[in-house]
Amino acid sequence: MSSEEKLPRQLALVRGILDGAFFSPLRSLDWPAFCFDQPGLLGLEEEEAFDLYVRGSLAAETIYPELCEGREPLAWIWSMPEPGPVLAHALANLRSDRPFLFHRLIYSLAPVKQGELSPESFELVEDYLAAALGEGSGLREAAADEVATLTRRALMAAGQTGEEPDPLLAEAAAKVLAQARAAEVMSDAELLTWLTLGGGLEGVDPEMAPAVCALAWSGWCGAVVGAPPDLALLTRLRPSLVLSPSELALHTPQLAGAGQVITARCPYCQTDNTLVLGKEVAERVRCPHLIYVGTSDEAHLLRAVQGFDLGQDFLNLLESYYQSPSDFELFATIVDDLYEMLCSQGRLAAAPVSSEGTQGFYYLKAFFAGPAPEQEEESVH
Repeated sequence: MSSEEKLPRQLALVRGILDGAFFSPLRSLDWPAFCFDQPGLLGLEEEEAFDLYVRGSLAAETIYPELCEGREPLAWIWSMPEPGPVLAHALANLRSDRPFLFHRLIYSLAPVKQGELSPESFELVEDYLAAALGEGSGLREAAADEVATLTRRALMAAGQTGEEPDPLLAEAAAKVLAQARAAEVMSDAELLTWLTLGGGLEGVDPEMAPAVCALAWSGWCGAVVGAPPDLALLTRLRPSLVLSPSELALHTPQLAGAGQVITARCPYCQTDNTLVLGKEVAERVRCPHLIYVGTSDEAHLLRAVQGFDLGQDFLNLLESYYQSPSDFELFATIVDDLYEMLCSQGRLAAAPVSSEGTQGFYYLKAFFAGPAPEQEEESVH
């Protein structure tokens, strides 16, 4: 076999080994599942992950203040000795803002599924959640072992038999990951496709390419699963995680009944809707298009789409799915599809909510119902 034939085969063999990771496809948005050591946090959307990041960082600052001084918020939560208490406080804080996420995670926990814990036995919801979360799932440790094992096998397949790979290989892999495209891929599967078929290894010595592919994959996955934490790379993959302590303070969720004034501009009539939050919401200015203020959580999206012609029987069916943990995924899929369909038709739109002097309502959206699509006149034949 010529060297020209051997190298592509080596690269294909390396990819085949790495494709076999138990966590593949690993999404860059899956980092909270490994940071907080909970599989129930896999599959988060961008807004869910950011919301959990903000609330988790604020809780970590309270619970582990000695780890936070002089460091950035992302470092706070990756250095937690026990993530359970922090996650418990974050969940308790967001349960009314993201009820579907809250219930989806709770019902993924063994003590809850098996009926071993009763909420009535705990005075504080944080204590109940901490007990349900336990000492973690071992997901992060298992993923770290998998990255190390497959990287070692892939390097052996690439002809690297020493204890430590050539430093030149690590340098080349770092250059590959420094490319803009490496930060844009959303999963390890997409990364491998780019590396092996999309020109990601262009400019790399062909004889080094299989080993560089293995190390680039290892570095990318390691940043997501925290094996070890690579905050510089993770923030390149998810730029929204770049927050200083002072910026994080601006995102502190506000008390809903403290009388803040929130504003959202209607995309249909350009009216600045203004609401005053208190025990009851007072409307200063409200246009006829505003139907709901909530989050991107599917339980809130259902509230937003209920103003359309869905039918009570259909809504009852969706509610039954929401009450059944085994049907959570089906519930989310249907609600998300409904929301996307109405938005694509121009009948539903969301706008950000703002409040003067704070970004504390970063998680809220205002939903507006637009005009119904024009119906074509029936032709008479």
